[in-house]
Order: sequence, then C-alpha cells, then structure tokens
Amino acid sequence: MSDKKLPIVEDTTGLSLTYRFLWRLQFLGFTVLGPADQLPHRDPRERLKRDRARRVLRAHEAAGTQAPDEVIAAATS
Repeated sequence: MSDKKLPIVEDTTGLSLTYRFLWRLQFLGFTVLGPADQLPHRDPRERLKRDRARRVLRAHEAAGTQAPDEVIAAATS
C-alpha cells in the first residue's frame, strides 16, 4: 500500500450524471464531516476514489477501449 494520495479520475466513461453528483456529495461529506486525516489505505475519501476508478475501468473493458493510465493506476492501487 502506498502512502500517496490518489487523484480524482477525470474520465467519466460509464458514470451517469446521478452517480457523479452523488459521488461528489459523498466526497464533500467525508471532507467536511468525515474522520480526520488518516493513512491513504484507511481514508474513506481514498476508497471513494478507488471505487470510482474501478467503475471507469470496468466500463472501458466492457466497451473494449483502452483506459487512461491514471485510471489503471488508481484502480489497481
């Protein structure tokens, strides 16, 4: 596990508008009301980023397209 924080994946392949809105709302909630800074592998914000990257990666695989490197790196971290 790396101690480096993940970037928010900009690719929105396979993510509906509703999912993106609720994801941002949840991310904001964890930022304002969530726990104090933790190690990246225990941080709920980092978990949200990984889950989003995995969803985008699955959408690329289903469409038969190549996912950007940042998506692959975030999904496999």
